[in-house]
Amino acid sequence: MSVSIATVMSRKVVTVNSTSSAYDAVKEMMNHDIGCVLVVEGKKVVGIVTKGDILREVVMKRLDPLVLGVKSVMSQPVVVIDSNESLTNASSLMSRMSISKLPVLEKDELAGIITSTDLVRRNQPKKLGKDRI
Repeated sequence: MSVSIATVMSRKVVTVNSTSSAYDAVKEMMNHDIGCVLVVEGKKVVGIVTKGDILREVVMKRLDPLVLGVKSVMSQPVVVIDSNESLTNASSLMSRMSISKLPVLEKDELAGIITSTDLVRRNQPKKLGKDRI
């Protein structure tokens, strides 16, 4: 039996409103020590902003993150997956789409996020003891 995404995903998802600035997105990433924020309009996910997006679309173009809207920086459309899907399917989708962060939906509403780091951690063998000699 395959393991579902719901068992591994993080249910704590940091979001910003689509009217936020690029600075707001970076501030949330820094405050929560994460690599992305989801952009929402109401309950609908309309984009994702990663650290890479900020570097590519703001820093490298020498734009002012206080003025630049998050809509100008975010990646869209957002690739999502249902929480009932398997980790294998999540991994395959990430690989096929060349992405490392995948918002998770339950009944068409944002329920969490799964990252490539989550998948790697899940597949690491459990330690039996602190020091094994």
